[in-house]
Amino acid sequence: MRVALILKKLQLIYVPFILLCLLFVSGYSLLHWLLIIEFQLLRIDESIINFWLPLLLPWPLLFFYLRPRLKLFRFTKSNSRFIYFVIAVLLLAVPTIVAQEYLNSATGKLTQLESINALLHQPQTKYYQLNQFYIDKKHIGVQRNIEPIGKGNSELRMSLYIAMPIFAKRNESWRVGAKALAWYGKVYEKTISNRLEQHEKESLFQEFIHQSQQEFNGLNPDDFVYLDRIGPSSRYTQLLTAAQKSSVYFEGYQTVLMPVNQPFEARNGHKLAWIIGWLSFGVILWLLMSLMLKLDETQASKPMAAQLSMEKPKAELYGFLAEFKPRQGFVITPILLYINTLIFVLMAFVSQHVIALPNSVLLDWGANLRQLVLEQQVWRLISNVFLHGGLMHLVFNLYGLFFAGMFLEPLLGKWRLLWVYLCCGLVASMASIGWYEATISIGASGAIMGLFGVLIIWIWLGLLPLADNMPLALNLTLFVTASLVMGLFGGVDNAAHLGGLGSGLLLGSLLRPNKVQSQANKKPRKILG
Repeated sequence: MRVALILKKLQLIYVPFILLCLLFVSGYSLLHWLLIIEFQLLRIDESIINFWLPLLLPWPLLFFYLRPRLKLFRFTKSNSRFIYFVIAVLLLAVPTIVAQEYLNSATGKLTQLESINALLHQPQTKYYQLNQFYIDKKHIGVQRNIEPIGKGNSELRMSLYIAMPIFAKRNESWRVGAKALAWYGKVYEKTISNRLEQHEKESLFQEFIHQSQQEFNGLNPDDFVYLDRIGPSSRYTQLLTAAQKSSVYFEGYQTVLMPVNQPFEARNGHKLAWIIGWLSFGVILWLLMSLMLKLDETQASKPMAAQLSMEKPKAELYGFLAEFKPRQGFVITPILLYINTLIFVLMAFVSQHVIALPNSVLLDWGANLRQLVLEQQVWRLISNVFLHGGLMHLVFNLYGLFFAGMFLEPLLGKWRLLWVYLCCGLVASMASIGWYEATISIGASGAIMGLFGVLIIWIWLGLLPLADNMPLALNLTLFVTASLVMGLFGGVDNAAHLGGLGSGLLLGSLLRPNKVQSQANKKPRKILG
């Protein structure tokens, strides 16, 4: 009986997951190799391909494949099933991430070129060795970048990107109308405190430029073993921008190469050992976790087709998506959700970044910054409300907007809700530039805090009885508290949060809920919390 139970567990949860893990790692790597490396059909930021997609794709995959199987077992604690689910995600994601790094280096071909001019006649590869070349330190292009980083934007990262043209011979760089076929990249970086006075920052920046200049003057660009062609990434974008400032830049040639000073045979490091080690660890760990599970006899007695039916997960997914459709009393909120999402998708497509968008992109699309607003770019006070700096930033704000709008729009009406949203967003933006001198501010959280401010004051005034709106109160408390606490730890614009919340409290004290809709709102309803 005990052996039969163990075999049942292996059949239901262990063997299927191990096979899925192997198929996911190999399948994703194969698609990466075919579409990106071998045939170069897509140009996507390397961080997305190598890290974020392997981390995010296992979630929907396991939702449909593993979650129904986990429901066949009994868990003593309500969150234990979720813990199993998260561990399964990591067991898929980690070896896949390491495998992509290994794939890039292991499959990268080393091409021997007689000179850089041979690039015109050779298929593009990842690595190059040059027999004859001249790296020109005179016709360089330089891109300077300063961006706030760290907790509460407490630090400034100063970067200097230098692109040097590569010619076959020295005399080619002297010719009138000479154009470079490729660029040699060099990056200098330094971090300083963002809390310094403006004149101190300028002084340190000039010092950084001077030190970088001295290092560059002593640089011997010929000192390398081979060159690594960098793919789409923030570093590539900055170096290409630097190259475009050179007088010998030609639009048709955008190859950027970085020097490598180690043997070509050492390029893979210990990546393969890490892949094998992690897969072995996952096989053993999942076996132990599978054996610890207790089979639910009620579920196990059902036919296998009924046990693993996909109908319920599909129904749950369709029900979740239906919550975001416009309907009576819920029109402006989903439209705002769509607008914020669409703008983020467009920004991600243009910048080829998803998790953290570059500051330059945010500013181009309308981010809030005191200096630019004072230069009569007042529209940034509203445009920044529809921008988000990364995927998690967007998801967190969409959750808050959805929940606030679901309760508030039936009470205010669609046009009053939009008016409150924009007013609170505007006040939040003004508070941000009033408090921060050189901080880029984006996001809908200030406007969302304003919506929650209206709900808070209505609950305080008794216009929304607390006993009838406990789910609202709990989620309201969670969002507001999380937003303010995260601001204390840095990286979050608490000035905008407080400005939006304060304006929402004020507007809530002046406005009143629609009486008919308010009564309807007291009826029990299914909500997402």
